Amino acid sequence: MINPDLIPSSRARRVWVRHVMQYRTFFLAEWAGNFGEHALYLVAFGYGLGRLVPSIGGISYAQFIGPGLVVSIAMWTSTFESTYGAYNRMRIQKTYEAMLSAPLSVGDIVLGDLMWCGTRAIIGATLMMIVLALFGLIGSPWALAVLPIVFLEGLMFGSLGLISAGLAPSFSFFSFHFSLIVMPMFFFAETFFPLKGLPDWMRAFSQMLPLTHAVKIVRGLIIYGHVDAFFWHLFVLIACTLVFMACATVSVNRRMTS
Repeated sequence: MINPDLIPSSRARRVWVRHVMQYRTFFLAEWAGNFGEHALYLVAFGYGLGRLVPSIGGISYAQFIGPGLVVSIAMWTSTFESTYGAYNRMRIQKTYEAMLSAPLSVGDIVLGDLMWCGTRAIIGATLMMIVLALFGLIGSPWALAVLPIVFLEGLMFGSLGLISAGLAPSFSFFSFHFSLIVMPMFFFAETFFPLKGLPDWMRAFSQMLPLTHAVKIVRGLIIYGHVDAFFWHLFVLIACTLVFMACATVSVNRRMTS
């Protein structure tokens, strides 16, 4: 029988509002730093390394990695928020305990946190897209349609991070999360190089990574305005997100009741 405390309600938005109110106190400094960092990524990889790379499928290397940077930055942002940020709220500041006496359920807290992870992913991706636009690397007005995809990506990686936060005995535990989950996706989800021509096992491994499907959608929308096999990629993202969200709720509940 499903524990009713694990089922979120409309009160989850109050958790999201709490995070927004806190974010208002430092967002300008973060945006300034992120904007400069995003531009540096693009210049260093797209135009520095890109001078040594021939065109890929008729587009420049800067155009190729631009969407990959949009997706990867959204992944990093939501992952940091749901690992170090969530663990701090859960174990150090005891914010989750205070929320449970509000009263909010574990399901409300998890969904509110994940909605905030999705919001942070959109913020990071939007800043990166502004940089791409300034460099003339947006090829289609359908680029704006990537924002719901990025939000879904934020939910997915936020869920993975909350699973680890629920299991982590200390901050050091997150080294495993980044080494075993985040970094393989960062390098093998076709963010920085196409998989065409690589060994079959590497291409098969890439197709099993949910980030690959996010990259396919975002790259197609930003550059071409359409995505081959769009509904398949979207289905994989939604399915993975729902499974990870359920696991995250169970993981956080076990930590809070242990």
